[in-house]
Amino acid sequence: MVADERRRTKDEGQTFNPQSSIFNLGNPWFQLALILAVAAFFRLWQIGSIPPGLFGDEAAEGLDALDVLAGRGQAFFPSNYGREGLYIWLVALSLKLFGVTPLAVRLPAIVIGILTCAVAWWLAREWGSVDWKQGRWVDQEPGLPSANLPTHQPTHQPTYQFTHLQTYLPLLAGLYLATAYWHVHFSRFSQRTVLTPFAIGLATAAFWRGLNLGRTRWFVAAGAFMGLALHTYSVGRFFPVFMAVFLGLQWLVTPKPGPGAPEQRILARHWRPILLMFLVAALVFAPLGVYFLTHPGTFMMRASAVATYAGAGPLESLKTIGRAALANLAQYVVPGAGDKAQFHNLPGRPVFDLLTAFLAIIGLLLCVRRWRQPAALFLLIWLVVLTAPAALATDRFPTLPRVLGVLPGLYLLPALGLSALISLLEPATSAVESQAAPHRRVTLSPDHLVLLCALALSVAAATTYRDYFRVWGPSAATFDAFEGDMTSAWKWLAAHEPAGHVYLSSDLYRHPTFMLLGERATVTEYFELADPNLSWFDARGALPLSPAGQPATYLIGASAALPGLGSQLLPGFAARERVLDPAGQPALTVLTLPADQAPTAPGSLPAPIVFSDRLTLTGAGWTRAADGAALLLLAWRTAGPERADWGGYRLEAAAGEQMVNVPFDSFRATEWVADGRFITWHRLELPDTPADVRLRLLRAEDGQPLVQPAAADGWHAVPLPAGG
Repeated sequence: MVADERRRTKDEGQTFNPQSSIFNLGNPWFQLALILAVAAFFRLWQIGSIPPGLFGDEAAEGLDALDVLAGRGQAFFPSNYGREGLYIWLVALSLKLFGVTPLAVRLPAIVIGILTCAVAWWLAREWGSVDWKQGRWVDQEPGLPSANLPTHQPTHQPTYQFTHLQTYLPLLAGLYLATAYWHVHFSRFSQRTVLTPFAIGLATAAFWRGLNLGRTRWFVAAGAFMGLALHTYSVGRFFPVFMAVFLGLQWLVTPKPGPGAPEQRILARHWRPILLMFLVAALVFAPLGVYFLTHPGTFMMRASAVATYAGAGPLESLKTIGRAALANLAQYVVPGAGDKAQFHNLPGRPVFDLLTAFLAIIGLLLCVRRWRQPAALFLLIWLVVLTAPAALATDRFPTLPRVLGVLPGLYLLPALGLSALISLLEPATSAVESQAAPHRRVTLSPDHLVLLCALALSVAAATTYRDYFRVWGPSAATFDAFEGDMTSAWKWLAAHEPAGHVYLSSDLYRHPTFMLLGERATVTEYFELADPNLSWFDARGALPLSPAGQPATYLIGASAALPGLGSQLLPGFAARERVLDPAGQPALTVLTLPADQAPTAPGSLPAPIVFSDRLTLTGAGWTRAADGAALLLLAWRTAGPERADWGGYRLEAAAGEQMVNVPFDSFRATEWVADGRFITWHRLELPDTPADVRLRLLRAEDGQPLVQPAAADGWHAVPLPAGG
């Protein structure tokens, strides 16, 4: 049937319209269904294993979400440098419905990511109401001014052109975003940043819908979504600035109409609904605004932490901002110049693959060429203003999360570039067009053009699939970045009955990943003891011991592995199980210590040395690290925990004329118990192992020493065997 239709149209001299074919590419509902299907595949495929584990920042969202479920929800959550609350409320709903699991934490991001691809399709339909080939709006008669704004959607379609934007740009833009590595990554990664392109896309689509129809309700909707964008991520605060800059510049670059000519300046033509749009945005933002007013300093909390040029001179600050700006622009197209963070990207991968980058540059040049047209000016200013946050935040660059505000507009560029490229290859559709381009020689049939577009999209999709699912997802570096050891510890404890007290080693004290999954703590109750049978420590510098005659189970995460010294101290250790990472290395080692096994502690002191009413030194000695450096071994006894908000200590050691200051937080005072014991070891950069060592503990919060009546300055002489 399709072949007959193609033959008939050829015989009659008409252009074949694929809307009548089985592909039905021009049908908007088919387009939307196809985009959603592709987006869902890339965001749900292997979601149970990729990403592995649960990244600490994802867990932080879940910890705050548990506070919401405990009745302590708010518009802004001050922990972790402050975070807008909208996404946290969505995570709370997911945890309420599906339980506390990594998938439940990520489910809001997955759903939002899929819906954002549909928003990109809608935005392209509204924004793409201009015929870029003819330089005029699609419902405009030939000969009228090219920048004349339509007040309604076109009620007709011109003679079939494959590159006609109103019909095909939405499909191309939606599919490019659906298969974009960048957006796929953040759609499967639970952070509030994924909300930003969703809200901005809705606001821009509704704004252009208002321009196309001239109806106030769409400007009101745009204002509501603009206010919503302010509740997503700090980058969203630049969106109202972008809208104001666009409207102002479009006013300046557009001539004032002459007598009887239509008004082409958007602000002059729609100033009342635009004013209403900003008022609605302010109203939606109000709950967050009230929080900022009543909590001074929170509005700039995150910005002040990432602006490393603060306090520098003007010239140095400009240089730093310039370097950050160039790096963040290069990450879009330059191979190897992408975000280096394993948890945000395949390190170094640019946003676009080579083919898509080429098409995006064509689209960008087309916008630059027609920059006075509102649609082109809109997209150019969008890309500039919403990239600015990444240039101003200079603690690290380039960085993908801080430029998420350019989505979904960024993927209009390759869609526009592909349309422009195809327009050079499509056959003429009328005698007038044939006469206007007599030099055209190479043309392709509509079916071939469809295949060419499919090929371009397939390259982007295949590259994303390879880089994300074959390279990034299964790698050991990704497993480590997404806290695979702490997730393994949670799974192991959920599936086993450990012997005796459990000691969990981690590089972070009370690691947020385990605190969410294993203890289901809220941020408010984060430092309260939830499981009396579990203690935290860092096996790189300490080894806690169970009371005599009691067994113990040690879960040693790869991020804080026990050095070879452990086998010297506890030769009775038995390796019960090892959980391996994708590279075959231990991600989690489970060790058990039988009840009848005594540790090999450092030599006992002639008399215990009291450092505080909770901490006593009972033994000391020397040993050597694998590289030959001197290690000071210390055995301690505890009488119970210190205060819950303890800031930690530093250990200061003096040997003759030399003095060193080393950490003393591998087994925190909040974990101490009555009649407890632990061993610490400290690397001292000393030429030998002297016998005249003095020690004292300094409070990390103020640097003041712990003093006792027998040690007014905090120093205690510790007799040690020389040599060793």
